[in-house]
Amino acid sequence: MKRWIGLLALIVLFAFALPQTSFADDDEGLSSLEKGEPIRHLMLLRSGRFEIQPLVMFGINEPFYQTIGFGAELAYYFTNYLGLGATFVYNPLFIAGDEIDAVKKKSYDEEVRATLAVAQPTMNFDVGLYYAPMFGKFSVFGWIINYDLHIYGGFGAIIMDSTCAAGGSICKEAKNNNLEGAKFAGVIGLGFRLFMNNFVALNFEMKDYMSKYADFSRGPADDRDRFQNFVMGTFGVSLFFPINVYMSK
Repeated sequence: MKRWIGLLALIVLFAFALPQTSFADDDEGLSSLEKGEPIRHLMLLRSGRFEIQPLVMFGINEPFYQTIGFGAELAYYFTNYLGLGATFVYNPLFIAGDEIDAVKKKSYDEEVRATLAVAQPTMNFDVGLYYAPMFGKFSVFGWIINYDLHIYGGFGAIIMDSTCAAGGSICKEAKNNNLEGAKFAGVIGLGFRLFMNNFVALNFEMKDYMSKYADFSRGPADDRDRFQNFVMGTFGVSLFFPINVYMSK
């Protein structure tokens, strides 16, 4: 009986030891996932490429006017994840909001109509780093579209001008330096890019200029500077150069 127990124990021990000794030094027993990277020949759509992007900008959180601007961005991506970019926007259009329409009415308080000056961001620019932590692809009606989600951090400035809300004579004399000039800012952003092919993409982005400035003033000595967020949304068409795309191993 002891002989059979000893033989059974030897068989069990041999059965567990066999797979370990048979493939310990042999790569043929490993799957392709165990031998190397799980994803191979990945298109590096950003790595080592320049991005040139004409864009349209829309002010989002402005109390008196909605700013509309046009500009461009230039960026270079050191890797598929990290890049350095600069953006410049010129803002020629300002659409009056409900607050401005109300001030212009003759029934509105005469003192406010005559004195109210409002700040307008005529230009803005920034320089900073782009980081793309998420990217992939999906299929729409058989069309494969690559995408990425990117975040941005940097610094820049808003160049402010001012206008009289209702054209009051006192306001024209009361426009002051607290409203106008360069307002330096820290800038953060979040964007989403859709690649139509290997070198053309649609880019949707939001940036927040965090700066100290005044929205409005009612006289030369009226200093209403405070820290605020000038949030803008942009839509652009990105062109990547060189056209050829690097592939991962």
